[in-house]
Amino acid sequence: MARIVSIDIGTSRIKVALFDETGNMNSLLSRRLDRAASPDTQDAVQWFDVTATLLRELNSACPEAADAVVLTGNMHALLGVDRDGSPVAPAQLWSDNSAQKESDQLNALFRDALLERFGNASIPVFTLPKIMRMKKETPERYAGTVKFLQSKDYIAYRLTGNFVTDPSDASGTLAMELDSKQWSVPLLDELKLDAGKLPDILPSAGLCGRVTAEAASRTGLAQGTPVITGAGDLASAAVGGGVNSSTLSLTLGTAGQLLGTGLPGYGRKLAGRLFVFAHADPAYELYLGSVPSGGFSFEWFAKLHNISVDEFFRLAQSAPFTEELPVFLPYILGRGAPYMDYAPNGAWLNLKASHTLADLCRAAVFGALCPLRQCADLLEDLAGKRPDLVLQALACRENAVKASAGALFRQKKLIPANSEASLLGGAVIATTALGVYPDMESAGKAMVKNFETDLE
Repeated sequence: MARIVSIDIGTSRIKVALFDETGNMNSLLSRRLDRAASPDTQDAVQWFDVTATLLRELNSACPEAADAVVLTGNMHALLGVDRDGSPVAPAQLWSDNSAQKESDQLNALFRDALLERFGNASIPVFTLPKIMRMKKETPERYAGTVKFLQSKDYIAYRLTGNFVTDPSDASGTLAMELDSKQWSVPLLDELKLDAGKLPDILPSAGLCGRVTAEAASRTGLAQGTPVITGAGDLASAAVGGGVNSSTLSLTLGTAGQLLGTGLPGYGRKLAGRLFVFAHADPAYELYLGSVPSGGFSFEWFAKLHNISVDEFFRLAQSAPFTEELPVFLPYILGRGAPYMDYAPNGAWLNLKASHTLADLCRAAVFGALCPLRQCADLLEDLAGKRPDLVLQALACRENAVKASAGALFRQKKLIPANSEASLLGGAVIATTALGVYPDMESAGKAMVKNFETDLE
């Protein structure tokens, strides 16, 4: 039976897990990353150091050699590496919106073409405007960059020595055309950016290389182990969540996300209102509705009121779920889809002196999910009904969140047997790459297990 090591480079935590070809997760290890000092940047070298430590620990607990390693991780980062593979600066994460001027410039010049050929208008979250800003403000870093990589791609380089990416992460930069799944050299030429600084694009289920002797000594992986390219965390989470033509996924982590898929070309109806990306499964496109604050708003609110996040959820669950609750507009990090506005603009409405802290906690949870219901309605209106909804992360763990999801969403609610959707999605991709299953859809049907739940 195939043994898959799946690695997820998150913005707050790095995880490694061991799966078999039936989707069973036999081991899971993780380590938290400190974001307090700089929430929008991270040290990519630390990504690999932590990954290597976790892989050694996994190898000690499960010493039998893996058949393959597969990668997933946070998207839209700016990470330039020099000819020695060393970062030229800390990685700028998706949450960094300092390239607003460059994003506005892209939209002023190319908005219609971006929507038609790339699936999205520009926002400062994407990598392309960040590259433009780097070249303008720190030209020595741009000149010293040999390749721009995403988080999983940097780990792939450290494991194999190869610079590659996949279509999902490539489309998340705003520099890859959806139809061809190739970098847009004409656009990059117009912007006077060097297309050679972008890595080769391989299929998510493609082989990006094999573990080198140096990487084997650092990680405990066997030299020569195949490393599968993998996908950005949105795509792998969709694969591991069982998202398909009838099923959406609701994820509430740092951000709130609604994931859907559709046949190639359908995204043109959604472009500019939902995000449209290439998917790990080449038979489909990936659609994303989002509210940037999502679960972060709960941490923010708890900190303001000097309570723990656990106490926040306890208070939320204790408050009556009535029409008398205040309205929380959760746009403290911008509005996201379908407005595509990233200027902070959160608010409370209908506050009364009679409202308690518990009422505010309950309203904050409900308010964080309302924009995602709006995204679900839009997706169904333009791309067809989706009768099922899988709840992931906080949406499947916290009772207060589950209650709000039950009240807001019309779909049949499903709970995953394994809530580590990105890691499981990586394993699905890897078994497809190894030929265990003929395609990703078949692998997902065998490995991803969701169960109906009643949240009423």
